[in-house]
Amino acid sequence: MWRRSPQLVSCCRIKRILVIRTDRLGETLLHLPLVDALKRACRDATLTWMVNPDLVELISQAPGVDRTLGYDFDPASSWWRRAVRLAGRLRREQFDLVMISNSTKEFHLATWLAGIPLRLGYDRKWGSLLTHRVVDRRALGEYHEVEYNGQFLAVLGLAVPVTTRLCLPVTPEGEHSLTQLFDKIGVSRTACLVVVHPWTSNPKKQWPLRQFRILLERLMSLEAVRPIIVGGQEAQQQAMEIFGRMEAKVVNVVGRLSLRELAACLHRARVVVTNDSGPMHLAAAVGTPVVALFGTEDAGSHPRRWGPWGNGHTVIHKPLDQITVEEVLAAIQRYLQP
Repeated sequence: MWRRSPQLVSCCRIKRILVIRTDRLGETLLHLPLVDALKRACRDATLTWMVNPDLVELISQAPGVDRTLGYDFDPASSWWRRAVRLAGRLRREQFDLVMISNSTKEFHLATWLAGIPLRLGYDRKWGSLLTHRVVDRRALGEYHEVEYNGQFLAVLGLAVPVTTRLCLPVTPEGEHSLTQLFDKIGVSRTACLVVVHPWTSNPKKQWPLRQFRILLERLMSLEAVRPIIVGGQEAQQQAMEIFGRMEAKVVNVVGRLSLRELAACLHRARVVVTNDSGPMHLAAAVGTPVVALFGTEDAGSHPRRWGPWGNGHTVIHKPLDQITVEEVLAAIQRYLQP
């Protein structure tokens, strides 16, 4: 599964660690167990995580993270120019170890030019510039993404286990601002919340929105349940068109929550219903059970690799047009029992 280098890591010599994962929310969150384990293995080191700028405020709260950096991708510049600029930035930081999870020639070249002594990543896209290389078999979907990430520890010769759940604390700031919003729109602090996230980045993973609407109508009929619809700003117009005329009992906060507020909202929920998406992983990270809807049989997109990590979640996996509102509702109701 991996290629061992004869150079194994002596944690006592590592003082500055850099982890690079700069893409979307879900993929980034699935590195939480690895980052925490890496920090526990190198207790005296300072760990910096370079992420998508939109995720800095959220990831800064992650266990094991001492510092977060946002990476501003400049599409107008060539990749090698970006690599040279990044190399100068990293050289000043004097990192001892870098772990590059989303492989690019840009990151491999930048960390090599920066002179970081230990450079770990997948053996692709100029992987020869790395000192420690892992064979990339993720597309086969044989393991969960968290388990694939954990193999970085093995190639370094570290035996610290990866945790069996995601863990991301909800910030007091996020909780406070969410409470203010909920007080304003009339959501009780003791309400039984069922959060519904109807969207996904890949249309092939989308349970039909008309089914989500029927599901919300059924949830409205349940005594004491307060359904809440969440989503990004890009979904606001669609949310108004499809869900805007529903009764006041359904709370529509699509496009109105920061990531910290979204984390607090998911944390308050009794259960979260969603397609394969970033909020699915965020719900798992804040400790809320998920009913996740998967339709793909492709190994690289299978719930075996991308399902919610940890115990207590429900995955409904079948062709999406065969998933019924009744079975989703039945899965939700199991989490509503006293």
